[in-house]
Amino acid sequence: MRHTLGAIARRWPIVAVVTLLGIGLAALAVTFQSPQYTGTAEVLVQQSGEAGPSSPGARVVASYAATLEGRDLADDAGVDAPVTAEPREGSDVIELSVDGDTPEQARNRAAAVVEAFTRFVADRAGESGLTATVVSSAAASDSATSPDWVLYLLVGAAAGFLVGALVALARSGAPAVVGTADDAKSLTDAPVLGTVAQDPDMADHPLLSQLESNHPRRESMRILRTNLQFLDVDSPQQVITITSALPNEGKSTTSSSLAIALAETGRRVLLIDGDLRKPRLDSMFGLERTVGLTTALVGRVSPESAVQSTRTPGLDVLTSGTLPPNPSELLQTEAMLNLVGHLSESYDLVLIDAPPLLAVTDGALLAALSDGALVVVRHGRTRLDELKGAAERLQAVGARVLGTVITMTPRRSTSRYGYGSGYGPEFFARETASSSGRRAARRR
Repeated sequence: MRHTLGAIARRWPIVAVVTLLGIGLAALAVTFQSPQYTGTAEVLVQQSGEAGPSSPGARVVASYAATLEGRDLADDAGVDAPVTAEPREGSDVIELSVDGDTPEQARNRAAAVVEAFTRFVADRAGESGLTATVVSSAAASDSATSPDWVLYLLVGAAAGFLVGALVALARSGAPAVVGTADDAKSLTDAPVLGTVAQDPDMADHPLLSQLESNHPRRESMRILRTNLQFLDVDSPQQVITITSALPNEGKSTTSSSLAIALAETGRRVLLIDGDLRKPRLDSMFGLERTVGLTTALVGRVSPESAVQSTRTPGLDVLTSGTLPPNPSELLQTEAMLNLVGHLSESYDLVLIDAPPLLAVTDGALLAALSDGALVVVRHGRTRLDELKGAAERLQAVGARVLGTVITMTPRRSTSRYGYGSGYGPEFFARETASSSGRRAARRR
């Protein structure tokens, strides 16, 4: 949507010219159409009886209205134009209308149809007991009722605008998105530390601990864990912020998966939910959210009391806590800096799940108080200009970009970044079968 609106804004002269052209074509089409005038009349259908006329019922009136619109009645009246007839709501009166090239023709056609209808009802009065009385004699409008200039011009303007927008969008081309590791490296000046292939079970099993040991997503996190540990041996990172350019790029899933993968190596890991606007870690891990980061920052509880343990040994989580009305102001306080520094003394590694960089300023603030930031990029979705803007946000606050993680990559392209896709369940099945064959050959 942003790309489409941007293309229209940049090429508004094209859109304006094509819109005016659509209006002009609509006006030209109206000019070549013959004006039509509408003749109208009203007929009352009643049931005759000894006690006087009575209502024949809505169904009978509706059936006679259909008779008025029939082709046979129009032929009897000598009218070669369609007739419209509708019962007036709450009465036994039928309103009919018919078009003509002139007011006189429209009026004469309406009068001829009414005459033919009353004759039709009178011929069957002995059987049906119905009578037809003209309530309003045939009349015609002095001004043309069609074509509708306003409607035509509006349709022409809408069609012209749509075509102009499509032309502007086509000339702008498709937005450039991150499709390879080189795209991410060129914009962030940082390496691609890992990739995560598309996983249809991601929604049902977001946590790494819910997967089998040979699952491709587990192998992807092992590669990311290894690359992160050997990124800078002389200056190891103890506090790492994980963020993205925009929402829905796999940031929280990557944070939780990486935390679990690091804890499985025996390290003590703390995962902090720094997204004080749309937190997710509490629901992913099944933890309590009311006591967390915000309650510790305002001094209601100690940081140690707010931390909650998980089912993964060595991994603790500090949820967001009660959502505040001023997240940005709360995250850039001295209390936040002291809290992170205090908790990092008790853990080998602290990971902060931060909000998207381009949506709010919270992510950049959290990255500034950490040792570095990991930027999560969604393959084929994150645009190059968006990733560049995210990197510039981090550079503006003096935060170090440790690397990027490309998520939701097609399975066939994962091999270009690493070996994760080659060691799935099929690989282990083949290895087991080949090992059994080699043992049988040795026995023979």
